Amino acid sequence: MTNQNTKLSIITINLNNKDGLKKTLKSIDNQSNKNFEYLVIDGNSSDGSQDLINNSAFIDIKISEKDSGIYDAMNKGIQLAKGEYLLFLNSGDYLNNSEVINNIISQLDGEEIIYGSLIYEDKDSSRVQHYPSKLTFSQFLYETIGHPCSFIKKDLFTRYGLYDTSYPIVADWAFFTKVIVKENVSTKHINEIITNFDLTGITARPENHDKINAERDRFLKENFSFILEDFTRTTAAEKKLERIQSSKGFKILKAFGVKKFQ
Repeated sequence: MTNQNTKLSIITINLNNKDGLKKTLKSIDNQSNKNFEYLVIDGNSSDGSQDLINNSAFIDIKISEKDSGIYDAMNKGIQLAKGEYLLFLNSGDYLNNSEVINNIISQLDGEEIIYGSLIYEDKDSSRVQHYPSKLTFSQFLYETIGHPCSFIKKDLFTRYGLYDTSYPIVADWAFFTKVIVKENVSTKHINEIITNFDLTGITARPENHDKINAERDRFLKENFSFILEDFTRTTAAEKKLERIQSSKGFKILKAFGVKKFQ
């Protein structure tokens, strides 16, 4: 059982993904170090998920009720969790091996967001996704860090608000961008693969790419309009210069010692 001094809470949300949930639950139950709180927030599934949840004795907190979407469910988990740090491991995602929690628990030692690596996984292939140790605006302008491999201090949600459900697909990216770029909270990269990430989820579906871009553009314009135009203009100029410098003509001129290009 957990208590008020729990270091880590792991939160899983699920809606009618029984097969994916089985993988997630198995990875939790297989952890050699079980010194964490585990919550499952189900959206009133009708595919047998609820029976699976109810028969899993290692789940500390379980609820099943309708919600308004992914981030509404995640917000319910945040409000119920007792841990100092939160890890979101949604159904279909699973911890990489049985020693993940044992290897990282001692590293949850003060920084407000601590993140590792993950493996992107679909039916036919997989690849490791590493993230930079130093996070910059450009990291979030073009990419993000993975929420299934990020340990977030619960206090951040108290200080800066829960996931913004007006961004139904990218609220986790919006939260990271707001607190890391705008609020400059402390971060730390750890050299561990945390999670295998299920690429069949909503953010990875090709049909949602336009919606994702629209949500990201709206967030950036609402929160970073004062620097976004200059930043994108400068970045475009830098990329153009890189293309010029890598061109065959530039290399020939440089080889002939044209000082202007050296």
